[in-house]
Amino acid sequence: MQQLKVSQILKSLGRYAASHPRLFGEIARHALNRRLAVPLDLVRWAATLIPAGDKAPKDVTVIAQPPALGLGATANLMGTELRVDAALLIDAIEATTEAVKVTFRVRDLRASVLNNLQGNLAKLLASGALNLSKPASLLNFVPKRPPAILEAKEDRFVIDLLKFPQLADNPGFQKALRTMTPILAIGDIYTEGDLLVIGLKANPRGLKESFQALRA
Repeated sequence: MQQLKVSQILKSLGRYAASHPRLFGEIARHALNRRLAVPLDLVRWAATLIPAGDKAPKDVTVIAQPPALGLGATANLMGTELRVDAALLIDAIEATTEAVKVTFRVRDLRASVLNNLQGNLAKLLASGALNLSKPASLLNFVPKRPPAILEAKEDRFVIDLLKFPQLADNPGFQKALRTMTPILAIGDIYTEGDLLVIGLKANPRGLKESFQALRA
């Protein structure tokens, strides 16, 4: 994967800001109210960085379905290619240096079989044996439950991002946690327009600890 230079990133941001003046006005408005507004175009761009592979999701889509985030992807599961779409409602993010717990609900889950129409998975979907209104039940068909999933019931999941080695072993991510968690907590998360809006709660008492982590 080709790395972008800082100058290239700044030029791209400048062009994007020039072509989306109203969007950046909305970002500024949210910032004044201690909310971080992330353009969904940035999330879409991040999705393009997913490494390619037989098991990697393809054709990822990201749209706003206020207050939810609409996600879709094509994936290969049990030898069957599926198109999966759902609305993601993020209830809470609790971040510490030991765990980053994300609580979310999956609504309006839809799955369409693209090949292997006579396969076991296609038959399970056609028969209604897979209850898409309760996505957590789908874990019963997974040979080994991913360690990142701490809880799963009906449409509600709790995952720990630090169970993913790519994050747990990333020095930059760890330093960011040590720097930011003492002074900031995350509140409401929702979509508005073409933005993902994240409420922020400041804790000035953690400034000393944050500066120490930043200088380390």
